Amino acid sequence: MLSPRNLVRIAVVLLALSLFQLATDGEINWHRQALDTFSGTRGEDTGWGKAVDSLETAGAAREGQAPTQFDLTGRVVRIADGDTLSLLDAGNTQHKVRFYGIDAPERDQPHGDRAREALVALVSGKRLGVVVIEEDDYGRKVGTVYADGRNVNLAMVQQGHAWWYQYFARQEHALEAAERDARSAQRGLWAADDPMPPWDWRRQQRLNSNR
Repeated sequence: MLSPRNLVRIAVVLLALSLFQLATDGEINWHRQALDTFSGTRGEDTGWGKAVDSLETAGAAREGQAPTQFDLTGRVVRIADGDTLSLLDAGNTQHKVRFYGIDAPERDQPHGDRAREALVALVSGKRLGVVVIEEDDYGRKVGTVYADGRNVNLAMVQQGHAWWYQYFARQEHALEAAERDARSAQRGLWAADDPMPPWDWRRQQRLNSNR
């Protein structure tokens, strides 16, 4: 069994290899090369192959590319606000979906209604696909939503209708860049002088209700 020190060394080596390959090739594919060397094939039906596919799907979700398979598909039946909707799948099961990595203004917050309207425009009448990241404490599926191949999470931030939720998605650099660009262009909510992040708004509302 590997010692904790050796595990750390292996992790450092793999990280260095990934960064080097990203800088030189523009992508990280050492896992494929290692898999081919190890098995002689990609191993599509093996545990290794499935693990590789899972990693690539997650990477595609982060970069805004529509993956070939989704964890959920269906049509929208309700839009609660700018980052939460309900989806009805082919089996008539309804799923509440919270958008991963973004936080839109609350409905009673400035720009809240505009954020909801923007989401309506992006998803209404379209078949949606969701890459589910996790399930939250409220039983909602948390994931990246696609409409006609478009990453809706990213679009909401690009249009200035949501924040990059960096506390929960610090590694989502596409969302970070989208928010920076929207801020610079003063799009959407960034046209205001000092928009309050939704997490601060919710905290303020809780404090006021406890007084």
